[in-house]
Amino acid sequence: MPFKSICLLCLAFISLLYSQTAGAAGDAIVWAKNPSPPFHIMNGKLKGYGICDVMTDKLDVLLADLDTSVEIYPHPRVNKYVGEAENLCFPCMIKREDSGTYTYSDTTMRYPALGVIIHRSFLTKLELSENTPVSFAKLMSIHTLAFGLPSARKYPDALQSILNKQIGQPHILEIAGTEGPLRVLRQIARGRLDYTIDYPSVLKYFSMTEHDDSLVFLPVTEMGDTLVEGAIGCTNNPWGKRAVGHINGVLKRLQQDPEFKENQAFWLNVIE
Repeated sequence: MPFKSICLLCLAFISLLYSQTAGAAGDAIVWAKNPSPPFHIMNGKLKGYGICDVMTDKLDVLLADLDTSVEIYPHPRVNKYVGEAENLCFPCMIKREDSGTYTYSDTTMRYPALGVIIHRSFLTKLELSENTPVSFAKLMSIHTLAFGLPSARKYPDALQSILNKQIGQPHILEIAGTEGPLRVLRQIARGRLDYTIDYPSVLKYFSMTEHDDSLVFLPVTEMGDTLVEGAIGCTNNPWGKRAVGHINGVLKRLQQDPEFKENQAFWLNVIE
């Protein structure tokens, strides 16, 4: 092969290699953080120690070649902007099949099963026992009980399908604004709502920060001990697909990080 041709091939290869490297370095990840403890904690003694705060901090280090930034939005606005194809990655989501809106990373963590959070005084009234599973469908059928739903919140299919049949009924009360799950628990503690569905870690945060042990967690028969797989959801467009590819490439290293594992043990009782 002529020397000139060899030089041209070398230049083409170098150019391709540079463009791939530059493309990776030029990519960015924009974290859409929702002020909703304990997933993201913006204030107080536990500031920055939320379930997904530590995760994104660690990912920022592992993805140091990328530009990363943070936008703070309430949950409904995240969904709105992602639906409008704005480039965002929402760190704390339930892992699902890709949709027209979101593309999902591999599993980031596993949450203990969701359950009912209810005021302790209702146990006797409803003939319930602490730590004994209750049917979510049965509670939903009691229209005199007010269910608190954080705005834009979605649950695993086993629970969401039950809730969907009741949406629009007067006993389903949607609570808008930031810190939605926490605001719902405050309303239950004050007797303005009767119960909700959430993770044990949400109740743990409430009890710790509000110094209030009036609420209890009950497993639900529809979930059993099924763990909920968490994932990062990014806008389903070329940018989001690249972001998910970068994230997936470092997840194994993330899950081996001692501080990440410590955070998981604290909030999710996960000990590897």
